[in-house]
Amino acid sequence: MIVWALLGSLFLVLALVGTFLPLVPTVPFVLLAAACFAKSSPKWHRWMRLHPRFGPSLRNWEQHHCISRRMKLWGSVMPLVGGGTSTYLFVPRGWLTWTAMTVFVTASLVVLLLKECPAEKGH
Repeated sequence: MIVWALLGSLFLVLALVGTFLPLVPTVPFVLLAAACFAKSSPKWHRWMRLHPRFGPSLRNWEQHHCISRRMKLWGSVMPLVGGGTSTYLFVPRGWLTWTAMTVFVTASLVVLLLKECPAEKGH
């Protein structure tokens, strides 16, 4: 139980960092934190489900296994733009550059392959 709570706390901190830094993905860390808290702390899991920023994405995933179009777009473009720019500016050319770019492209593809939530009526 304590391991799940510690992991949930770590992933929640990473999700909070992701709300301020575009290179850090928020939604995957929210989902991981919620999964950990579901096993260790119903109180924290409930808090996350009701949170105004994290709650909607979490509830969509738990109920429908989908992410919104906005999150899908954001989660697929930002690794390429932010990660690509950072790699280009700060990583020496060579195998490390190709490895980093492969990770960013793969992350973007994974997000694109996730099921998209249906649009709400009236939107």
